[in-house]
Amino acid sequence: MRAVPDRIAFAVEAMAPRPGTRVLEIGCGGGVAVALVRERIGPDGTVVGIDRSAIQVDRARRRNPGDGVELRVARFPDIPGDDSFDLIFAIDVPAFRTGDPAVASAAAPLLRPGGELWVFDEPPPGTATGPVSMRISALLSEAGFAIVDMVERGRTVGVLAAPIASVEEG
Repeated sequence: MRAVPDRIAFAVEAMAPRPGTRVLEIGCGGGVAVALVRERIGPDGTVVGIDRSAIQVDRARRRNPGDGVELRVARFPDIPGDDSFDLIFAIDVPAFRTGDPAVASAAAPLLRPGGELWVFDEPPPGTATGPVSMRISALLSEAGFAIVDMVERGRTVGVLAAPIASVEEG
């Protein structure tokens, strides 16, 4: 088995997906995080991974055969079906770097009450992590999310957010 990149292991550890939950990974690539999440959510949970690349989704399918995993070629926010999730996350996904709040806004209707959105990213080489957490936080705030937490390990920054309506109700 190949080594898991630190940023992916850190992201899954920080999110701590619970058994039985329904999880969406935006930009699942070859399915490394999907595999780690699947281990944590167990047989009663489901992890859905989407990626715009059919080649990456094929790699993810080979890495994650069996029940509890759905992998789809799709570009977020164009997700086929009528899904809802307890947890949505993205690791190093360029769509969250654009500054366009429409991308993050599209996650809110997909979240179940009490659901969480995590966005993880890294700064370009030679730059600090602070601007990354500020950029992600500003984007999510503008998209109607409340920032719940920020985590950092090495060069990876993670921002946890929840729809403001969900935070106000809870």
